Amino acid sequence: MTSTCLHCSAPFEVTQTDLDFYTKVSPQISGKRYDIPPPKLCPDCRQQRRLAWRNERHLYHRKCELTGKSVITNFGEHTGIHVYDAHEWWTDKWDPLSYGRPFDFSRPFFEQYAELQSVVPQLSLSVWNSENADYCNYIGNVKGSYLIFGSVYSENCYYGSPYYSRNCVDTLVVRECESCYECVDCRKLNRCFYCQDCWHSNDLSFCFDCQGCSDCIGCAGLRKKQYCIFNEQLTKEEYLRKKAELDLCHPEARTLLKAKIQELRLSIPHRYMQSGQVEDVSGNYVYESKNVLQSFYADRSHDCKYCAQVVDLKDCYDNNYTEENELCCDYLGAYQVSRVCFSKFCNKVSDSFYCDACHQGSSNLFGCIGLRRAKYCVLNKQYTKEEYEKLVPKIIEHMKKTREYGEFFPIKQSPFSYNESVAQEYFPVEKKEALKHDWGWHVDDQKEKYLGPIVEVSNNIDQVGDDFCEKILICEVTGRPYKIIPQELAFYREMKLPVPRVCPDQRHLNRLAMRNPRKLWDRKCGKCSKPIATSYSPERTEQIYCDECYLSSVY
Repeated sequence: MTSTCLHCSAPFEVTQTDLDFYTKVSPQISGKRYDIPPPKLCPDCRQQRRLAWRNERHLYHRKCELTGKSVITNFGEHTGIHVYDAHEWWTDKWDPLSYGRPFDFSRPFFEQYAELQSVVPQLSLSVWNSENADYCNYIGNVKGSYLIFGSVYSENCYYGSPYYSRNCVDTLVVRECESCYECVDCRKLNRCFYCQDCWHSNDLSFCFDCQGCSDCIGCAGLRKKQYCIFNEQLTKEEYLRKKAELDLCHPEARTLLKAKIQELRLSIPHRYMQSGQVEDVSGNYVYESKNVLQSFYADRSHDCKYCAQVVDLKDCYDNNYTEENELCCDYLGAYQVSRVCFSKFCNKVSDSFYCDACHQGSSNLFGCIGLRRAKYCVLNKQYTKEEYEKLVPKIIEHMKKTREYGEFFPIKQSPFSYNESVAQEYFPVEKKEALKHDWGWHVDDQKEKYLGPIVEVSNNIDQVGDDFCEKILICEVTGRPYKIIPQELAFYREMKLPVPRVCPDQRHLNRLAMRNPRKLWDRKCGKCSKPIATSYSPERTEQIYCDECYLSSVY
């Protein structure tokens, strides 16, 4: 059936398979199923709504309200959220159940949930099993890193979102990489700089869509090649001589390489989607997956739809930034949950709905925040199993009447202003539009333009002294101040790379701009005219090929 989005008025399809999924994940209480209704918003608006609840990169200094200790957090004072230091939050010094309250059937559910949200303390940062990573957020098993976000199992990484990586700087979703710089959507690279969509390669610079390659500069679309510059095969001696003449610290050299690689990108065929070892998938960057539709950056997943940046999912719709889930719908962040819907940032939780930051084997929760090892709770109030199974069906019926059941938390109830959230990266709006919808807009006084002396940045990295890390630089794009940390400077020296002239936030935006949007268009293969769904919009000039034509065309 075709529905019309209540937010943007766009038409969207709800298939019988979709309806079957909503039935499968619907809560079952005392042998009766309480069907989740079809969504009222289109997939894009549903994702926008979830992402508005995730603030990765905007960090603030404030005090832990339990100890008075200064902490770093993504909940600024302006959010109104109570914050505990992560170490204290996990202790038994406080009891989340003490904030419980009875459900009021004369009021909407979301209104009551917002009141609970305003009093239950939150983790200062979402950090798991990590050390020496105080300025990172939404990370797990990370060591010795700085300003990386949404990352797992990484060490000595700075600025970006590395996974299973070491010694990488300024990245955007790189996996199993080491000693890489300014790489976007790459896997299994070693000592590669300024690369995008490259795999299983070593010692590349300014390359695009190269796989199994080594010692290449300014190349695109190559497979199992070595000693190439601008897609021209050279001898080892010729390559090493020309590489020795190249100075990546010099602005003119980088400008030339960027122009040449862009020219090459337009001259070669592009695969309609990045994928590998898949069956019946659509979207982009989908690997080792089956029946994963309209999804982006999905690994090892099955029977999923409308997901982005997920790993090891099964039977999930509308999931973002999460791993190892099953039977989840409209879920954001954290991992290892089962039959958890319209919830966020839970870990090892099952059979729960409308929950936030609940952990450690909790189950059968409804509208709860911050619970650990808990069962049969509503709005953080403890019930017996029998009481819970009588109360929740009544709440669901009440939410059906208020048209809240089956909907994620409203954007206007997010503690984050819209421009602080990840939603602004993928669904950008102007301040006027955000305020029109009551989504909030925050101006951080700490990030106002710097009025101090201008520091000269040498093009020769060998001339940059250790005291450079004590100086304040000015971003050439935003005018905002930033600094270089010692570990970062050591990396630039070792790799013979320039000190960046723009701040980390702007570098992140520059990398985001290199990507295709998380959206599909119907097109035809540029060679055989086979219908394809691709993230390359129809007005773009690249040659877009289906799998068969692309594989027969790569070098």
